[in-house]
Amino acid sequence: MNFKNHIFVFFTTTFLFTSCGGSIISKIADNGDKQSKNADSIELTTLVRNVYEWHETKFRRNGYPYKFNTPSDSIFIGVDWDAYEKDMEVFKKTGFFSKNFFETHKSIGLSIDSSIKQSSVKWRNINDGIPIWDTDADDWCGCQDYPDNYWKTLTLNNFIFDNGIVTFFWTWENKNEKQYKMKAIKEDEKWRISYIEGFTFYGTVTDYNIMIQK
Repeated sequence: MNFKNHIFVFFTTTFLFTSCGGSIISKIADNGDKQSKNADSIELTTLVRNVYEWHETKFRRNGYPYKFNTPSDSIFIGVDWDAYEKDMEVFKKTGFFSKNFFETHKSIGLSIDSSIKQSSVKWRNINDGIPIWDTDADDWCGCQDYPDNYWKTLTLNNFIFDNGIVTFFWTWENKNEKQYKMKAIKEDEKWRISYIEGFTFYGTVTDYNIMIQK
């Protein structure tokens, strides 16, 4: 075999090896990514079910605590930040929630507090029904009614993974009945909840001002 033939065989072999090897490597990478996402979906399902079991059995409070001048007063004057911080300590001990979740949660409270302090007494009497700063629903599911022990059968779907953040929906019983949006982020190698759809039902100061002026 002359020199030219050696060169031809070398490049042909190299090309075939590289092509086949690239394909194999690509398949291995795809399989690894699929297995990783499957493991993540299992971990996320467990996380979400634990969150809702905790909410339903250990932390049934909903919304933001109001502050009153005296315990017997019916006029609230803002958010009770002492009570709020105690609640947040309970949240943090669960290990279920991300830093971003707490930042967003507090920013909602700040908007509510600011709006309350700008409004007249007419809107701040707790005996006059549900205040406009309540959503009139369970923040955790965006609902008023739900199946018993629904956390046991929650299923997750439509996962979208993007740079360490995953967006997904959960549903209970009939999949066409409800699709509820959540997000999670990895912190310290663990998935933690960063977004719960029901908390977006709260408004900004501007939103509440518009409601009051109607």
